[in-house]
Amino acid sequence: MICWPLYAEQRLNKVILMEEIKIAVVMDGYDEGLVRAEEVETKLRWLMESEGGKALKERMAAVKAKAAEALGEGGSSSKSFVHFLRDLVELDGKK
Repeated sequence: MICWPLYAEQRLNKVILMEEIKIAVVMDGYDEGLVRAEEVETKLRWLMESEGGKALKERMAAVKAKAAEALGEGGSSSKSFVHFLRDLVELDGKK
């Protein structure tokens, strides 16, 4: 994943993706308002051809698998959503 934050929460998302989860690389120059074509090429080549890019893609695949598991039937996100809906119904019944 290549981060190119423009505004709002995208800068925070960049920090989380790069420093916490370690599944992204940032475009140099984004904070100065200009990312050069050479920078885009450099980052794409790094992702596609380097050992660092390969490791990043492997981490990303692991995160993707965990997200699919959480979103799948019986996964933690599905269970949490069902709990949320039950709580809403319960609150509505107390009116």
